[in-house]
Parts: sequence; structure tokens; C-alpha cells
Amino acid sequence: MIENLKILIDFIINYFINLLVSPSKEIKQKSLLLIRLDAIGDYVLFRNYIEILKKSKKYRDYSLTLLGNSAWKSITKELDSEYIDNFIWLDRNKFNKGFVYRFIILKKLISVGYEVVISPAFSREFFYADTIVNLINAKEKIGSAGDLSNIKRWQKNISDKYYDRLIATDTNLMFEFDRNREFFENLLEQKLDIKKPHMSLKPTTLAFDLPQNYAILFIGASTCFRKWSTEGFAKVGKYLQEKFGYKIVLCGAPSDSKEAKEFAKYFKSEYTDLVGKTSLIDLLHVINSGNLIVTNETSSPHFAIALEMANIFVIYSGNHYGRFTPYPKEIAQNYHVILHPKIEKDLDNYKKLSNSYGYWSNLDISEIHSEIVIENINRVLNG
Repeated sequence: MIENLKILIDFIINYFINLLVSPSKEIKQKSLLLIRLDAIGDYVLFRNYIEILKKSKKYRDYSLTLLGNSAWKSITKELDSEYIDNFIWLDRNKFNKGFVYRFIILKKLISVGYEVVISPAFSREFFYADTIVNLINAKEKIGSAGDLSNIKRWQKNISDKYYDRLIATDTNLMFEFDRNREFFENLLEQKLDIKKPHMSLKPTTLAFDLPQNYAILFIGASTCFRKWSTEGFAKVGKYLQEKFGYKIVLCGAPSDSKEAKEFAKYFKSEYTDLVGKTSLIDLLHVINSGNLIVTNETSSPHFAIALEMANIFVIYSGNHYGRFTPYPKEIAQNYHVILHPKIEKDLDNYKKLSNSYGYWSNLDISEIHSEIVIENINRVLNG
């Protein structure tokens, strides 16, 4: 009830903000606006399709503007700028909570009209991309038919009308990289020969030294329920060090500083602490040079897959099962997911698991014990 009331209040407030902005009447010829505002991991599973779009017969003569989430700005500028003519960045937190910021960014966005606007996200968001699509002047607006994971039915009924064309989708649960391919194959009307996400890094000199032969422990995640215990990470790190001779490199965001301090209490051997000390580009290079990563289910395993790291171990309680985790074996043989025991029991029943956890999991990640993680690592590393 409270959640529905909040959504209604947001709807009313944003309705009046939208009334204050006026879309441009002029449309830039051969112009395309591509909108993608979701998280870093989502972007990794999407970014290779930007090159395909830009080089396609249908849109290769178009000037491509990307409206993106500022959280992954540095990655895009570093790796994808050759395919993008113009950038517009949106801070999701400010856009959601700051009405002045929302007004300013919307006013900027709709000051230009485009021939084509494309919003390919399968799980659409009413107050983000859908609202922007509605306000921008364009000859053609294209989106995904999508699902209801991030949007209410009544909202979708409204925002479906914002689009001139909604790309049909398979109603079955699908791994997100394949879902993006489905969208662009239907959009471009051609089969795409792309099997997995990939990244090519430019040479760089890091501001810190890395050890030889190291394993990465990535202790961070965007939400608490995705974070495995720091004590567990310390036990795994000790095992990797003593059994296989790996040096330990600890990684995470500045917001993981509390967990980094806890780790130091449990792990008494020497290690390299990079928590909060790396940019996203730095982190890519740290992962690229590493031998192995043990991580929560967050953006780092997607980086590791795209960089073709040899061994990736993901500790995972089931959230978005089948969409983002686990990677299909035909995409990645080097991706090893360590599942909650309740999921492990039903591992042969994919349909049941995807129906139960495809959009949400309330399983406690702390119930994945360190012994289980070590057992999985030992089995893989010993062949």
C-alpha cells in the first residue's frame, strides 16, 4: 500500500515536471539516440551491440548519441567512443530524487529532436527511459515489448503508447546477453554472429604495483543481500594462498571500506588492498592481469568473462537466476557459480529455478558456507 502510494506521488510530481519542458520542434537529419540507463553489469552485457548498431546497413549513416548511466561513463569513453558520436550522461540517483536535476537534464535532453530513438532495455523503467522517450521529439521511437520486473502493469499500459514500435520478445526467461542479441536481430532484421561479451583494453600504466600470480577477492556488491561474509572471503583467500601459492588482491568500491577493515581482522597474511583505490578502468586491468577471481554476484564477474579470465568463481544466492547468472556453458566454460544449497538441490530443474528466482531471491547468502566455496574451487583447480 505504501509502495503504491509512493509510486502515485512520484507519478503526479513527475507529471508536472514534464509539463514544464517543451520538446524541440526541429529534428536533426540522420540522427539516432540510443538510451541505456541500467547498471554496470547490464552495460557489459549490452555494449558490444553498440558497434553492431553503428556499423549496420540500416544505421551506419546516422550520427549516434548515447544517453547513458554516468556510473559506467569511464568504461564507455575508454572502450566505445569510436562508435559513439555524442554522449549524454544521467546520474540515476539525482534523476530519481532531485527534482531540480531532473528538470535540468530533461530540458537538455529534449532540446534536440532525433530521427530515431531506440531504448533496448528489456526490463523497462517508467520514470527513467520510458518518460524520456515520451518527451523527446522523434520521427520513430523503438523499444522492447519487455516484461514487468521494473514496471507496474498500469505504467506499462501507458508507456507502451510512447513507442511507435515495440520489438517482440520471447516470453521465456533468457540470459541477458542473448536477450540483447534478440532485440538487435529483430531491429536490424539480420542474424548476428556474436556469441559472448568481449573487451579489448588499451595499454596503461597503473599507479600501484600488482604481485605476480595473484587471485582477486572481490568483496563488494551493490546491495547487502548480495554480499558474502568477509570472514568467508578471508578463509578462501588463506586456502588459495596456502594450497595454490596465489598472492591475494582485495578489490571493492569505496562503499566497501567497512568490509575491507573486517577482512584485515581475519586475514593475517600479506595481501594487496585495492578496495576503494581503483577506477573502473584500473579494475579492468587488475582483473585482466589476474589468474583467478572469487566474487559476489555483481559487475566484476561480467568484466572477468569479457576479459576471458581463466577461472571465475561467483558466490550467489539466486537473485535473477537465469537472466544474469549463471552464464550458459556455451558462452563461458570458465564461469563457476557457487549456489545456495536450496538451489543446488534443484539444479536439474531449470524451469523451477528460473520461475522461482528469475526476478528475486530471498535466500540468505550467508548460508553458503566457506567449506562449500573451497570445495568448488578445489574441484575446478585440480581438474
